[in-house]
Amino acid sequence: MPLSETLSNNQCALLLEETSELELQDLDVQLPSDVHLVVTDKGIYGVRAYKASDIFDSFHDEGHIVTEIRSGFGRIRPNLFKGLEDRA
Repeated sequence: MPLSETLSNNQCALLLEETSELELQDLDVQLPSDVHLVVTDKGIYGVRAYKASDIFDSFHDEGHIVTEIRSGFGRIRPNLFKGLEDRA
């Protein structure tokens, strides 16, 4: 099962793949306040979720080794977030 589908089953949403902490800080004003930075052995991700345990469960089920889950990114209220605009 793809990672995005596993996350969706656990009420999470994958916003950014192959990202960095610096990119999340740069996009801070465009992100919802429920975004978490997830560092695994296979990459760094930006994931929306209410609970970090849901994120951990999803990544663990897909065979990732989670080394860090950090919140504190984003300024938009989650219910008002419409999606990321083109980052090109």
